[in-house]
Amino acid sequence: MTLSRRNLLGAALALPVLGSLAACGNDDEAAAAAGGRKKVRLTYGAISVPKTRGVFEKTLNDQGIDIEWVGPFPNHAPTLQAVATNTADFSFGGSSTPADQALLSGNKLVYVAWSTSKPRTSAIIVRPQSGINSVKDLAGKNVAVNKAGLGEFLLVAALEKYGVARDSVTFTYLNPPDAAPAFGSGKVDAWSIWSGPLELAQVNYQAKSIFVDGDELDKQIDFGTYLVREEYAKKEADTIRKVIAAYKAEQDWVNANQAEAQKIGNEVSKYPQGVVDKLIGNNVQTTWSLINDDGIAQLQSGADWLTDHKVLSGKINIADHAVKL
Repeated sequence: MTLSRRNLLGAALALPVLGSLAACGNDDEAAAAAGGRKKVRLTYGAISVPKTRGVFEKTLNDQGIDIEWVGPFPNHAPTLQAVATNTADFSFGGSSTPADQALLSGNKLVYVAWSTSKPRTSAIIVRPQSGINSVKDLAGKNVAVNKAGLGEFLLVAALEKYGVARDSVTFTYLNPPDAAPAFGSGKVDAWSIWSGPLELAQVNYQAKSIFVDGDELDKQIDFGTYLVREEYAKKEADTIRKVIAAYKAEQDWVNANQAEAQKIGNEVSKYPQGVVDKLIGNNVQTTWSLINDDGIAQLQSGADWLTDHKVLSGKINIADHAVKL
């Protein structure tokens, strides 16, 4: 996909977040294009196989849908802002944790698709010289996390599992572009991060993992998600189905062609070969679906955990913010 946030989104480390996003137009204008064609505005990360490979765009063009790419973005939260302010129509398949928080904050968005990934490679990493060898060693340390996102949830889960008091650890809220240099320079003691930045830190700083999502947690809590505005979902159900089908086809191709997908991504990321080899070796398989009963149930289970652990600011009923198409 954007090779998903658990894969190649790490190249966004070198790129700034878009500036303040002003609303432009309305849903009717955003969806309409010349000659009765549709136009859809899609957010993307620094690395986007659908945007770069060309098949995705042709598939939708052949169905009468023109694409405007909006980005790049380093993580999911700012794409949600872009959608909420009508600068874009789809968030880009990122973490459900900031999506839940965006909904709790009053943004009129709805879930339209979700994904699961195996293996789950997100991890808490440290530098060899840090003297940190386990989660218990994080007491008295500071850890870089993205606020109300995958990084924060993973750190909270790790501290709970190993009985480390949450208030004994300093949560340093940084998005990846700022967290990477802070980690490399030792300004933070550890970093809770997903694949892409993770492997780059392993190669550049010999980072080691002290907690890995898929090895330590018995269920997935954070999921890949696409969200659109409520009004857009009401008016553009057919467009949404076609866009998600095209994304799913692209992800299926990535799943089956990891080396080629990484090669495409590396045209942007310029990762060292060691990073590319690690990403290929991970062989992360991601499965996308339109929102269904199973998706609502799993997203709800994850959201309940996040609420109980105070990662989210309150309780959310996912069914109230999900559209089955």
